[in-house]
Amino acid sequence: MVVFDINVSFPTNVFAILQHLDQQQKQIFNVTLWSIWKHRNNKAWNNITDTAQDICARAGSLLTSWRNAQNIRHPSPQNPSTPNDLKWVKPSPGRFTCNVDASFSQARNRVGIGVCIRDEEGRFVLAKTEWMTPLLDVELGEALGLLSAMHWVRDLQLGIVDFELDSKSVVDSLYGSTSGVSNFSAVINECRRLLASDLVTSDVRFIRRQANEVAHSFARVALRHASFHIHIRIPSCISTIILNEMQ
Repeated sequence: MVVFDINVSFPTNVFAILQHLDQQQKQIFNVTLWSIWKHRNNKAWNNITDTAQDICARAGSLLTSWRNAQNIRHPSPQNPSTPNDLKWVKPSPGRFTCNVDASFSQARNRVGIGVCIRDEEGRFVLAKTEWMTPLLDVELGEALGLLSAMHWVRDLQLGIVDFELDSKSVVDSLYGSTSGVSNFSAVINECRRLLASDLVTSDVRFIRRQANEVAHSFARVALRHASFHIHIRIPSCISTIILNEMQ
């Protein structure tokens, strides 16, 4: 049994406890400490009092997201042409999926962004299109699309929303350990900050283009729109795709 020594500092006690825990216990202990710290900030800055159940649930959600991130960072070898890779998969019960993609037009000097949110049954919830100018390189445009989707989802407060995009370089950079001073690195760092603060129960996954057809088609449409659009009804340009993927 580990005894908490009141005669030494809190960090000293924490490190003493960690020495007696196995790897899984250390993970649970660390996310629980973080959730308690989050509870303190909620009370101090937002006048929100979390229950013990809230604290434990938040810690568990963070640990699940972190473990999912490890699976993305170290994916299991698989056949790239398996059917599961080529089909969109409905989210787990109680979760939403937000598909994101970017399109690029030299003629219009624009980057189009398409975002579509669906529920656990695959049903359309909300979508938006936007575009930005001037034309950017593909990596930066895809990263800005993800960041835009994250900000939107955070403001919507729908619940647990997972993000899917077909840019492997963006997902790998998001869960990688490297950083830099480029515009791309700045956008990735902001995505990381949102995942660690406002979207701790969310996940970001790489999927193949064939499984991201809704967002891919929507991003091309975004280039032709005159301005930012939010769609509360399923747009005709993606309705057939969504109905097929609900089957």
